[in-house]
Amino acid sequence: MRRARDLGRNDLILSHFSLRRADFDARLAAAAAAGFAGIGLFIGEYERLREAGRTDAELCSALEAHGLVLAEIEVLSGWSASGASRTRADAWLDTACHMAEVFSARHVQAIGPYEGTFDDAACAFARVCDRAADVGLHVALEFLPPTNIPDAGVALALVERAGRANSGLCLDTWHHFRGARDWELLRKVPGERVVSIQLDDGMLAAEDPDFYADTTRNRRLFGAGEFDLPRFLGMLDEIGAAGPRSLEVISSALELLAPREAARRIAESFRALTR
Repeated sequence: MRRARDLGRNDLILSHFSLRRADFDARLAAAAAAGFAGIGLFIGEYERLREAGRTDAELCSALEAHGLVLAEIEVLSGWSASGASRTRADAWLDTACHMAEVFSARHVQAIGPYEGTFDDAACAFARVCDRAADVGLHVALEFLPPTNIPDAGVALALVERAGRANSGLCLDTWHHFRGARDWELLRKVPGERVVSIQLDDGMLAAEDPDFYADTTRNRRLFGAGEFDLPRFLGMLDEIGAAGPRSLEVISSALELLAPREAARRIAESFRALTR
């Protein structure tokens, strides 16, 4: 078995949210049949599996039986909050670190918004990175246009202010094309600071006025939208972003299909784009 931390640019990860309604075993079967090297898993889904009686040993055995690794852990929020939100965020960070120890996962995603000042956020993010470093986990800060980490420039500045070697950015095509759409901001991200790459297609104009509804319903198969994906992939090569590609096609239409068929279409449409 390969390790998640050894995956490279030619390896594909099936994002958790591409098959967010699928159970764990159906997810694995679908990913393996479509030729993915690994999967992503939502922290809340992992906790649900444990509450349902699945042991870590069983989950590891299932991954190994399908020739897959758990590469991507989703998703930390509230890491700079206070009170109950901070307590919940810390509990999820503990769970993510446990998952990293059990599965040797490659990275965990973190999202804003942050609370307090920019320096407060950098300190809070550094704390997350320090905890993750204890278990060999990288932290990918994902910019989201509606938050106060709206683009690659702000995300990179926060990562650099935090100053932790195991930290970097998540570059997601949706948030680039639906956000700043600033290619120079992407060019300024050092390749070694790109921890996570999430890819999808979509329409350039919003199809739903609610950003979060749009991003969780209306992503498209590769080649079925309007994003300039060849330019985006070329940019990744230009800056030297060598990590695996996570395919995150969150689509209400795909959810009507069986998991295996949805995963097949996602993988095949991406491979057709990159031939």
